[in-house]
Amino acid sequence: MYNLRMNVSTIIELVGYTGSLLVIISMLMTSLTKLRVVNSIGCIVFATYALIIKSYPTAAMQACLLIINCIGLYNLSKNKKQYSITELKNGDSYINFFIESYKNDIEKFFPKVGGFSATSVSDDKAKIFMTVTGSTTVGIMLARKVTDDTLEIDLDYTVPAYRDCSAGKFLFEYLEEKGWKKLLAKNDVAEHKEYLNKMGFKAQGDYFVKEFLFR
Repeated sequence: MYNLRMNVSTIIELVGYTGSLLVIISMLMTSLTKLRVVNSIGCIVFATYALIIKSYPTAAMQACLLIINCIGLYNLSKNKKQYSITELKNGDSYINFFIESYKNDIEKFFPKVGGFSATSVSDDKAKIFMTVTGSTTVGIMLARKVTDDTLEIDLDYTVPAYRDCSAGKFLFEYLEEKGWKKLLAKNDVAEHKEYLNKMGFKAQGDYFVKEFLFR
């Protein structure tokens, strides 16, 4: 009987530690959506622990935090489509400024970042797309025109706070509306491959390919 009580007590403590750990992990996330989702899960787990040990003030506090997170997620879901795309000219100095500002983070996904610049692609082939929300630059795509309806993407970077795929989806919808039928991407970084898969790219030989079939 004593061992059974010890086991139950240990399980209850593990629930509490798990909830606390999830809350801590959420605070390390740069994506606001992921932060609120993981924090909400942590609140639920920790509130459960608090109810089990009859710490009702703690449970009430976690319930309030959960409500705040839900409101935050709702607001994010309303605002995440408020993007716009600006096509920049080759040689625009802002591209180099943006890449330099986020160089360390870009290198995690595009190790050859040193080769990227606003003048690294010839004028007649370069396609530069900047995604913005309000006055904030969300991401930059540098691409090269392969054919009249095909782009090869050299750099597709989104700043950490907007890395919930909504900006990427908006950009690819924009490209489809502009008449591009095929996108090519080449990247060996596991995290970026995961992103490409989420965006509907399919592995074909050395490339990931996204085709807009119904336009």
